[in-house]
Amino acid sequence: MKSWYSAKLLFQSTINDASLGHPLCEESIRILLADTEEEARARAQRVGVAAQHEYQNEQNETVKWEFVSVVDIQEIDENSLVDGAEIYSELCRKD
Repeated sequence: MKSWYSAKLLFQSTINDASLGHPLCEESIRILLADTEEEARARAQRVGVAAQHEYQNEQNETVKWEFVSVVDIQEIDENSLVDGAEIYSELCRKD
């Protein structure tokens, strides 16, 4: 039986194939329907690769957004899919 999963994907940006200092990163949360967590992880990997893109910025430099990894997968209780429902959470400590 298929279940809903949230997938946290990490992307990194480079300009002209160089990451100057600290590269700009994006974490993106995607929702996937899959039979198992392993299938959801594989689908998330494909979604990440497919989302890679590049474009020319205003300075005519090539900006590339590259998929780095699937950071996390979490199963979502489909009964909780309502307006305002939490689909992903992460605990962290502040420095």
